[in-house]
Amino acid sequence: MQSRTSNLSVHAKEFFPASENFLLSPRDEAMPQLEIWNFSTKDQKLVLSLLDEWYSDITLNAVVEQWENAGIAPSKNQKEYIKILCYNVEEIGELWNTCRLPHFNTFYQKRTNKNGGVCIAVGKHLKATRIEVNIPNTVVIDVAGLSEPILIIGIYWPTSQQRDLDEILPYVVDGTILSGDFNATVKKWNSPITDRRGAHVKEWINESNLDYIPSTPDSSKRSLRNIDLSFSNMSTISSETLFFGTSDH
Repeated sequence: MQSRTSNLSVHAKEFFPASENFLLSPRDEAMPQLEIWNFSTKDQKLVLSLLDEWYSDITLNAVVEQWENAGIAPSKNQKEYIKILCYNVEEIGELWNTCRLPHFNTFYQKRTNKNGGVCIAVGKHLKATRIEVNIPNTVVIDVAGLSEPILIIGIYWPTSQQRDLDEILPYVVDGTILSGDFNATVKKWNSPITDRRGAHVKEWINESNLDYIPSTPDSSKRSLRNIDLSFSNMSTISSETLFFGTSDH
């Protein structure tokens, strides 16, 4: 056993002078700046509520990690499985061209409005090929490396956009999964009512021989609407809603 002594003192001065704001929370730091900018009381409350939500929840990397650890029910007939996360990302500014998810290849299409944009991220252990399409807010990816190839179509359908769903029909082949934010509600798909767009989507899904993939409770945190929808013509698919992230659905 060796014994060591040190001349270091617990009463020594700090290496760097402590900052007055060192112990302040982001909320407390923001308050003086909001007053300097002459934000109204209403706007100050809005900004502070956003900061509270932003700093109290988990990061996107943590979301991915939690999703990857989600349990999968065993199946005697299932040789392989693939986990797909339909996630609505809440962000300030675009980072798609500077930020990368580790161990994933990402395929992104720029937004057509201030809130849009579609991204599909595929694990690098799979071979993913992007199929070029000239359809707004739509990404189509062919995935190999499983027992059978699958085709994933990710879409975002803003409330203000007119969309012809028949444009994606040529890409609906055997082994297709269609998923995204449709901004459409259907009573049979866990929403209180069927709105006009929902009726149109439901009719198109039936005509395209796709099936709605039932999920656990509605995906919205602030209403009973279920607007994040997934469909497929594959029979062995299940879905659940995971309650994490800062987005409202």
